[in-house]
Amino acid sequence: MTEPDRKPGSEPPWIEIHDESITSEELAREIEARVARRRAELGPVKLIFPTFGHISTFPDPPPDDRLNPHLYYYLKRVNETPPPAVAPVLAPSPATRMPIVGRLWRQIRGEVHNLVLFYVNRSVQEQNRLNIDLISTLNELTRVVQEQQAELEALRAEVRRLRE
Repeated sequence: MTEPDRKPGSEPPWIEIHDESITSEELAREIEARVARRRAELGPVKLIFPTFGHISTFPDPPPDDRLNPHLYYYLKRVNETPPPAVAPVLAPSPATRMPIVGRLWRQIRGEVHNLVLFYVNRSVQEQNRLNIDLISTLNELTRVVQEQQAELEALRAEVRRLRE
């Protein structure tokens, strides 16, 4: 499309093709038509985004013994496990009790310890995030199993009722 072919006040096409057999407007129309057909074939898109910061809580065990009690025992233990403590704890050593050198050694030791903790804490923080996500996943999977178990019980009762 050349400048004289464009209508005054119209936007330029989003693609320009310098070919005699097809124009950029025809190509754009064809692409839009194909995209529309593809969207119609696939139907509406359902996007489900997880809630930010969601932590799934421990599911209540069912009143009967339909599911393995070990599942709830270990799931409860993992839900109640506190995150590891990573605060610096430096016990005084004989070298830190020396008058001048001890003070310098205590400062150097403390800074080196903080440097190590900096890198360790990053790793521990990533592991804690992973643990929280895994625990939430286990909690949600347990809820799904509970729902499926209840649905199976209802279907079994219906089959028994229909057989009678």
